Amino acid sequence: MADTLAYKINDALAVCWAAAQGDLQELQRLVAGGIDLNAADYDGRTGLHLAASEGNLNIVTFLVKKNVNINPKDRWGFTPLIDAKRGNHKKIIEFFEKNGGKA
Repeated sequence: MADTLAYKINDALAVCWAAAQGDLQELQRLVAGGIDLNAADYDGRTGLHLAASEGNLNIVTFLVKKNVNINPKDRWGFTPLIDAKRGNHKKIIEFFEKNGGKA
């Protein structure tokens, strides 16, 4: 059981790190390895949250095309759209609004 939890934590950290860095190749590698792109860190933040926060439109687009949950809430109740708004990432805000993102 502890091993399973460790894998889930590692999965979440790998996805979040790659998304925050804008590393599309790493995300593609993780997908090929069967990782869950909806994995969340200890604060409930997903790769989509981090990509939106950092202004990585290509990563946001990739993740949404991979059918991740577009409206996950972190421990503070923030969605990726809220994170994009907080960072004033206009193209990402528009993308979320056209694709069902909610604040």
